[in-house]
Amino acid sequence: MGSDVFSPSFFFVRSEGVNSAAARPAACMLYCTEFMTLNATAHSAPRHLATIGLLGFFLLGLIYPILGPSLPRLGEQFGLRASGVSWLLSANSLGAFCGVILAGLLAGWLSPQQRSLTAAAVVAAGCLGLAFAPSFALALLAAAMLGVGFGMLDLTLNVWISGSYGHCGAAMLNLLSASFGVGAVLAPLAVGLADGNFQLPLLACGALAFALLLALLLLPTGTLPVAAASPAPVSTRSSYPLLGGFILFFMAYVAVESGVGAWEVTHLQATLGLATSTAAQLSALFWISFTVGRLISAPLALRVPPARLVTAALLLAAGSLALASVPSLAVLAYALTGLFLAPVFTTGLVWMTRVLPGSQAPTLVFAGAFLGPVLAAPMIGTLRDTFGSTAIPLSLLGITALALALLAGLRLKLRT
Repeated sequence: MGSDVFSPSFFFVRSEGVNSAAARPAACMLYCTEFMTLNATAHSAPRHLATIGLLGFFLLGLIYPILGPSLPRLGEQFGLRASGVSWLLSANSLGAFCGVILAGLLAGWLSPQQRSLTAAAVVAAGCLGLAFAPSFALALLAAAMLGVGFGMLDLTLNVWISGSYGHCGAAMLNLLSASFGVGAVLAPLAVGLADGNFQLPLLACGALAFALLLALLLLPTGTLPVAAASPAPVSTRSSYPLLGGFILFFMAYVAVESGVGAWEVTHLQATLGLATSTAAQLSALFWISFTVGRLISAPLALRVPPARLVTAALLLAAGSLALASVPSLAVLAYALTGLFLAPVFTTGLVWMTRVLPGSQAPTLVFAGAFLGPVLAAPMIGTLRDTFGSTAIPLSLLGITALALALLAGLRLKLRT
């Protein structure tokens, strides 16, 4: 979400169950059909589709964390406290949720190339609108538009790439995941160099979105099939409570991960007296350690059962977030939090697909995960205004505790 929610590895796991008879939403069925159609023509995938993927996921990696380091400057610009400016985060995440749903609904009518073109245009418009928004209301609209483009592009590129390279799909997705991570590290550094003003970084993202649009226009269309709609299978209700528990768990997790990226700069600036530029650059350590954690967790996942690894990682993250409330340890604590959070989403997704095989669960989790920040951002902003900046890490700790409680409930129900 770089972030696991928004990384290509999510969809490589997701694609394993496309032939399951489990219940699927209509949009999910369209994507399952498209995945199989693309996979059948994998030998004809254009070689420069990889370039499209690298450019697209690098752009997504830049966009994902860019609002967080800019919150202090945006609050000054619009004369808002943390509780007010936090609605930008909620609007952006809600837009991404809508973008995912829209991409799924359009899958039966537009090709992946056409949907990616639409998404890139929406991203470019959102970047320009947010960079030059004269009022907070227009900034909210632009943030939501940017989120819609993000969600559409993320889902479309993931399914498109994962189904176009056959047995090489895993290698391609790992490469793309690295591209996302590079963008997620560079974004806060760029905002920091601009002294917290995200106008120039946003304009750069808009230019990159325009470059992606041009690259997509130059992509040959002859080998890019449009998915045909499939009839929805009969629904089954037996696994709904378990599925609901997983959705709530991943919502809480994403609220923590995105919450660190969004609020760390505000916390460091207030507690350590740092300039916005310095705090923004230090926040890049979270994403660097997150990427390192992904590398470290790969061999661990081969030796430790998924439920145990996720539980241990969240317990360690809870400890590091508690340390973040100590000003002198905050920078180190946030970096450790990135390291500990790294395996949670992908490992949890593997666990979920084992107990809930089929494509419905990952699709609903992907969409539902965006709702975590929608709900958490205003709450964290309000607590920050009421109790001070120390409320930021403590709020994130509380959400982590909620995720652990949901995880305990899932493990008890599954008796793992």
